[in-house]
Amino acid sequence: MRKKGINDGEAVGGAVKFKALDVVILILILTAVVGVYFRYNILDTLTGSKNLKDYVVSFEINNVQYKTENYINIGDKVYYSNGDELGTLIEASDNAKMALIPKPTTINYLPYGELQAVELTYPENTRIDAQGRIQCKGRYTSESGFLHNGNTPVSVGDRISVKTELVTVEITVTNIAVAE
Repeated sequence: MRKKGINDGEAVGGAVKFKALDVVILILILTAVVGVYFRYNILDTLTGSKNLKDYVVSFEINNVQYKTENYINIGDKVYYSNGDELGTLIEASDNAKMALIPKPTTINYLPYGELQAVELTYPENTRIDAQGRIQCKGRYTSESGFLHNGNTPVSVGDRISVKTELVTVEITVTNIAVAE
């Protein structure tokens, strides 16, 4: 049996020989790493979706049918009129268990901070004003103010046409605050 030598295809000094398939595999791995980096860093920076925080957008609805509050519930998704998602309805206030509160409303508290159940009744075809809150993602900068999803400007006083699964209304933004 003969020993392998330098001329028999063995590398000198333990050096590794690369073949075409090895080069292709390395290029594919590098491409995948660059693609992942681009997707999660550069693309998010370019689209403005990097470093978004939760915000609460308070709003008023004016002159709607009094039954509207029955069709707007906590957890409902809220969309702009073009179909883009704005956020999710949350309690209209820290103490409320409803997505909309007719205004002006007096909330009665029992001793020890318990809410007193109050049933509101209206004559048929009554129009009311109401208030509510939407939790959404965005960021705030001193140059551009609040940017919903990092790219759509929303500010106090804006009137926005929005819709849920059951209702389409126009809201007026009354406050924007970081979610606690």
